[in-house]
Amino acid sequence: LSTGGLWASPGAARTMERAIAEPAVGRLEEGFLAALPHAAAERLRAEAIHINLPAGSVVYRDEESPRLIVVVKGLLRVFLTSVDGRQVTARYARSGDVAGLVLVIGGPAPMSIQAMTSSLVMALRVDTMRALLASDPGVASACAEELTRQLHEVLADLSDQAFLPVRQRLVRQLLLLADPGLDRRLVVRASQQELADAIGSVREVVTRNLHQLH
Repeated sequence: LSTGGLWASPGAARTMERAIAEPAVGRLEEGFLAALPHAAAERLRAEAIHINLPAGSVVYRDEESPRLIVVVKGLLRVFLTSVDGRQVTARYARSGDVAGLVLVIGGPAPMSIQAMTSSLVMALRVDTMRALLASDPGVASACAEELTRQLHEVLADLSDQAFLPVRQRLVRQLLLLADPGLDRRLVVRASQQELADAIGSVREVVTRNLHQLH
């Protein structure tokens, strides 16, 4: 595995290859839109704007006007930023997942949404979703179930951040970001600082742990 010029051990790479080969969870046809009543999902799709996001770009920043994003392809992360600039990841959104639903219901929040890999997303109309929530019990029920699922996910991630050692958090992050390269090696297209931000650590600690994975 290559990241920032560093290579993981063959054993770690084989573990990552098995994870990458597994079927993706939350594919678009099985994700958030599929859980909505058909007419509501079709209306949201018809009004959506497709956006290509380069890796590292931020699609929503703290306290901006709400945005509702469905991931078509790629990986997004929802993260929090402290007053001194440190970051911690709250949850990830993969193909089929929705990010920003809590903003639609609760309004602007102190969180940000970033593309961790090159991603294709659909930006759904917030006013349309709010109208559907108010008028369609099926939409309201599906959104309640989705927010419950996200809460459980956040609790699991919080447990990892609090209890897993840095190395395990780092390997987990590498597994999420690894893609096959041209020479069939798994490549992580992220800087060491981005990895540190994603796992709630600092660059020097990430660098040391990456060296230890050789």
